[in-house]
Amino acid sequence: MSVLPTGYDAEQIAPPHLETAPIHFRAILAATDLSEQATTALKIAAQAAHHFRSRLQVVYAVMPEFYMADTTVLSPELQKVDLERAQHELHEYTRRIPEVRTTMHEEIAVFGPAVDVIEALARTAGIDLLVMGSHGHGAARKLVLGSVAESVIRNTHCPVLVAGPHCKPRLLPLKSIVLATNLPAASLRAAQYATSLTRQFGGTLTVVHVLRGDAGEGTISSASTRRELRELVPDDPELKHHVHFQVRSGEAAQEVVRIAKRSKADLIVMGAHEHSTLADHAPWTTLSHVIRESPCPVLAVQPHFA
Repeated sequence: MSVLPTGYDAEQIAPPHLETAPIHFRAILAATDLSEQATTALKIAAQAAHHFRSRLQVVYAVMPEFYMADTTVLSPELQKVDLERAQHELHEYTRRIPEVRTTMHEEIAVFGPAVDVIEALARTAGIDLLVMGSHGHGAARKLVLGSVAESVIRNTHCPVLVAGPHCKPRLLPLKSIVLATNLPAASLRAAQYATSLTRQFGGTLTVVHVLRGDAGEGTISSASTRRELRELVPDDPELKHHVHFQVRSGEAAQEVVRIAKRSKADLIVMGAHEHSTLADHAPWTTLSHVIRESPCPVLAVQPHFA
C-alpha cells in the first residue's frame, strides 16, 4: 500500500489512472500431460483461441522411455519411435475434445522436462498466454502447482492461466471477473488485464483487497485502501459503472475465493510476484491457495510489462 509523505494533502494530489488498451492474445500455448485436469485447461484454451482468433499450440512434454541397454543415450531409431508414439497419443487425446478438435491448432510432442519445454516455447513462439492445469497436489509426471507451474509463472513474461482442481471447463463469456490485489506496483499489470477484459466483454469487475488482521470495513485503513483501489481503474465513466470494490479482513485466499463464488466469477486475475514461493511445499501462499480452491480459472500476471 502506498503512503504519502508527511505534509502532503491526498485531496490535492490527482491519482494517476491507468489507460487500458484492448487485450488481444495472438498466440496461446496450452500445456498438457493428457490428464483430466489438463483437459479442462485445454478446453479453456480452445475457447480463448476461438474468441480472440489466436494461434493455438498444444504441447506435450515427454521423457524418452526406450533406451539402449546399459546406456542413457537414446538411439536415433528408438528416439523416432518414442516421439511418434507420443505424437500419436497427443493426437488421439485432442481429437476426443470437441472444443480443441473444432479449433485450428498445432500439436507438438517433444522430449524434455515440462518446465524447459514450456518456457522455451513461450520464448521462441511469441506466446501471449500460457494455459495449464493444476491438480492441487504433487503427482509424478503431471503438471501440478508445484515445480512446473511455479517455474512457469515466475520465469515467463506472459500471463499464465491456470485451471485448478475445482475449475469448471468454461471461460467465456466473461460476465464476472474478480481482481485480487494487494496494491503495490506489481498489481498494475494485473489490473490492466482485468479492466481491459471487463471492457471488452461488458461484464462486471470486482476489485478486492484483504486487510491483514481484524481491520474492519469502516476503519481509516479500509477507507484509504478503497481510494487506492479506485486508482487501479482507468478514468472511464462507462467502465466505472461495471466495477465494484470490496475491502475485507481475514485470510486472503479464503476471502478471494468466497467473493469469487458469491459473484459467480468466470475469472480471477492476480498479480504473480516474482519473489514469492508458489510451490506445493508452501501451501500457505495466496496464489497457490486460490488456484486450488477456485471454481474458475485464475490468471496470474507478472508485474513486469511486455
